Amino acid sequence: MNVLVTSSRMPFALDEIRKLGRAGHRVHAADTFYSAPGSHSRYVAAHFEVTPPEKDARRYADEIGDIVRRYAIELVVPCFEEVFYLARYRERLSARVRLFAAEFPLLARLHDKASFHALADELGLPTPATERVADRGELLRALARTPRYVARPACSRGGIEVLANAGALAGMLTVDECVPTAARPWIVQEYIDGIDVCSFSVARHGHVVAHCTYVHPKEIEHAGGIVFASVVDDEVLTCARRLVEATGYHGQISMDFRRGPRGLSVLECNPRPTAGVHLMSAATLVEALLGDGDGVPAVVAEGASRLYASALVRDALLHPRALLSDLAYLFSDAADVYAESGDRLPALFQLLSYGQVISYRLRHRRAPERAAAKLMAAYFEGIRWNGQPI
Repeated sequence: MNVLVTSSRMPFALDEIRKLGRAGHRVHAADTFYSAPGSHSRYVAAHFEVTPPEKDARRYADEIGDIVRRYAIELVVPCFEEVFYLARYRERLSARVRLFAAEFPLLARLHDKASFHALADELGLPTPATERVADRGELLRALARTPRYVARPACSRGGIEVLANAGALAGMLTVDECVPTAARPWIVQEYIDGIDVCSFSVARHGHVVAHCTYVHPKEIEHAGGIVFASVVDDEVLTCARRLVEATGYHGQISMDFRRGPRGLSVLECNPRPTAGVHLMSAATLVEALLGDGDGVPAVVAEGASRLYASALVRDALLHPRALLSDLAYLFSDAADVYAESGDRLPALFQLLSYGQVISYRLRHRRAPERAAAKLMAAYFEGIRWNGQPI
């Protein structure tokens, strides 16, 4: 099959490219800059630079549509928030291509943390108390009502903008730096003690066909995992299935949870792939993406592990106290996602793509973000959707 994977900068896009390519499919890759690591995998037949969808959504969709027609693409697999733009302008791609994604209204409902929370409540999923705020007054009143809180934009990602008085991100922002508006509301959520648990699922027309629950025992300064390990958690799988079945979801979908003294709580949903891709076997992932199964989901067993070696090296250099634990992971059995034997170029281009980070930092010198948050923000630039009209 001819497949196009978009947002090839993302590590899970690289992983999907490799798994599809090794299965014998002809894989193409697209992103908004040349050095996107996944575009340089040996399994990519051709790669393309396209307009950032944040800048011009229609032009982006038209360029993807041109690629689809010129290269007879049969399936488009979005790997980040470009999925919203592609779903919004699905008709511009081609009548002959399948977009592996749900319809735009459902994607938007799941991405917005406030509307997702309301849906989770309707479905009986365990959630922390959550309130939407659309101006500074509402924010201050909600904070006063919540003794321990974490607040962030309703449409956000990667721990980039977080106001909290509890947990590892406490003090990241001050109240004065937070500006919720009607156009870009925030949520104020009760802070839940516990450990983070994540899920990644592939769904086909309302059925979970493949699923991975995982933890990330090592993070990049609390802005995202850099070591991943699969676990088995029936309650997480039940939550994922209930959401997918109730909405008829089709595509890749991920959820974040916190497991603590009062049990499991659902925090948010990302209607796109996340690092659980790395822990899923090629056979399971490819069958889920391309097959037609709708029965019992294939569930990743406990004990699979992967890591981002360059992020661990960075952590060791910036945080000497973490050196021993970073080295322990680097010399463990967990394989690096980027530097795979027989396909080393993506690891080189991961370093070259740091030019995007440097450019972002030069243009956002005065931003209050922490270094790790700026790193994540730079890597997401151009392919984010913050809830603005498309």
